[in-house]
This record gives sequence, C-alpha cells and structure tokens, in this order.
Amino acid sequence: MNGPSHGSAEHRSQPRRSGGRHWIVTAAGMPALQFLGLLAVRLDGQYERCVAKHGAASADNLNGVTGPCYSAMMWAGAFSLGFITVIGATVIVGLVLGITDGRARHRFAHGRWVCVVVVVLTGPWAMLSYALAYGLGRLLPALRPPEYRPPPSVAAQHQGWIEAIHLYRRLARGEPPPTVIAPGFIGPGAVYLDAPFTYSRLYGTTVSIERGGTFVYGSPAVVTGAVVGNLIGGSIARSRAASLAQPQWREFAYVRVIVTSTTTWCCLDGRWLLFDHDAVLEYSIDGLSCILSFASVEPLRLSGPSIWCHAVMFAFARYGPGQWQQAPFLHPLREAIHGAASPGPRDQQAEPAHG
Repeated sequence: MNGPSHGSAEHRSQPRRSGGRHWIVTAAGMPALQFLGLLAVRLDGQYERCVAKHGAASADNLNGVTGPCYSAMMWAGAFSLGFITVIGATVIVGLVLGITDGRARHRFAHGRWVCVVVVVLTGPWAMLSYALAYGLGRLLPALRPPEYRPPPSVAAQHQGWIEAIHLYRRLARGEPPPTVIAPGFIGPGAVYLDAPFTYSRLYGTTVSIERGGTFVYGSPAVVTGAVVGNLIGGSIARSRAASLAQPQWREFAYVRVIVTSTTTWCCLDGRWLLFDHDAVLEYSIDGLSCILSFASVEPLRLSGPSIWCHAVMFAFARYGPGQWQQAPFLHPLREAIHGAASPGPRDQQAEPAHG
C-alpha cells in the first residue's frame, strides 16, 4: 500500500544538473573566432599589397567597372566587420552572464577552469568583461531561486490528499460527514462526495480468430514457403487473441462519482451505475486508484485526486462510526495525521495506462 510523502519529493529527488555548459560552448568557439581574426588580417594584407601595386584607384567601382583590388577590399572589410561584431557580442554576453552568475551566487565561471584557461588565451576581452560583471553581480542583491510549482495534476493530487486528511480529522472528532449539493442527481440519501474519476473494470473476454483459406500454385519451394508463412501468421494471431482475452482493465471512461451513505454511484454515458458498499468484498488503494472487488460482478477501479476522500467515506459508511478508523487501507492517512509521515501522496502517477 502506498504511503504518503511530500508532493514535491519527486522534484527534490531529481539529481541537480551541473551548470555552466555555455562555458564549454564558448571555449570551443573562441579558437574559431581567432581563425576569423587571422583571416581578416590576411585579407587586409592582400588588399594593402594590391593597392601598393596598382594604386589607390584600383579599389574603386566606377559605373559598374571595378578595379583589380575592389574584390580584395570587399572581402577584407566583410571579415574585419564580422570579427569586430563578434568581439562586441562576446563582450556583451560576458557582461550579462557575469552579472547573472554573480547575483545567483554561482561559482566563478561555474568552476569550468579548463574552459576559463581556453577563453583567457583566445578571448581575453570576453573574460575581462565577464570578470568585471561577475564582481559587480556579487555586490548586488542575490537572485531568489525560482519557486518550484508542481504540475496541475500533481497539485490536484496533493489537494485531494489534504482534503482527505481534513475529512478524516472531522469524522474522528465525532462530527457528521459534510454533505454536498449534487445537481442532477436524483438518487436516495444525502451526498457526501461528488467528484470526477477515471472508471475501468477488470474482466476477460472471448476473442474470435478469422481463418481464411489460401490457395497457392507453383513449385514445391513456393508452396512450402506459403504453408510456413500461413502457420506463422496463425500462431501470431492466436497469441494476440489469447493476450486480448486475458483479464485486464477495460471500459476506460471519465465518470461522475457520487457517494452516499450506502452506495457509490457512477454516471457512465448518462447511465447511473450503483455499487452497494455492503457488496464490496475487498477495498484497496493502488497508487492513485481505489479498487472495489465484488462477488458477482467485475472489480471496479476509480482513479483521480479524490480517491482518499472516497476511501474515508467508504470506510465510514461500511464500518460505522466506531470501527471505520481501523480500515487497513486508511493506514497512510493515520500515519500522516499522527506525524509518522508528511502529507502528500507518494505515488505521483497519472491515470492508469490502458490495458
């Protein structure tokens, strides 16, 4: 049986990922920047030599007629501008990252010391801007880490667990169970729970196999291959049919569940199905599902955030005010209330998988 724990335990149990991966990318990219700078210097030297040989007018573009040094001038200018632009971008990025890391109180460069050495050798201006900004960031107020917000499904499960604890404590004090208004429900008795659940039933079925005849004409090899293929196909079909026929959870649907003092009602496709509490042979909780077993009908499984409220109301209705707290499936709630465990469902599962 699943016990309780904090709703965010799954989040906290995940291993922390090491930061500073951008330093690896930077250390890998800085040598390429140096290559770009060397290429710009080389092209600029070719341009200067060309002008020295052919004169300053050789780089002009007059009426669509270009001089012999015009192409060298354009390439040298493009690569020089690209090199200066990248330098400016790395300085700006270094300033932003430095302030961010400093305010977040991260280690200098996230402790990527090998990458630091590479960046110092290939881009000292970037490292200087980062170091200055990092020092400034350390002087500024620290950034608060982002607050963890569980997914809506996990939050709903936790809220359902808290509501079940409140309901348990109320009934344990001897107070009557709270009633709710259930619009559209015309069954007898007061309503103590009205919530959506995922509905499924456990049973086997009969699966038929369609057998088709195959006529093959040809050489002995062709006939033998067809016979073997037919046998393999038949074996696969029989195995699949046997698997489908095994008892498994079926009829998955979202239903509205009403709980009264004697019955659990399920509205399935507009039809109200009733399950008397006195007819339940066994009640158990599996993850985020409660399972009701009967003598003459298929087991019923209900899944959803309100299963613990259903468990409390079922125990109270089935065993009465004097014995309901001893129900074995309420053990996690008893532990949580007596401080042996912290509140929150342990098994943060989604709704049950089909099949």
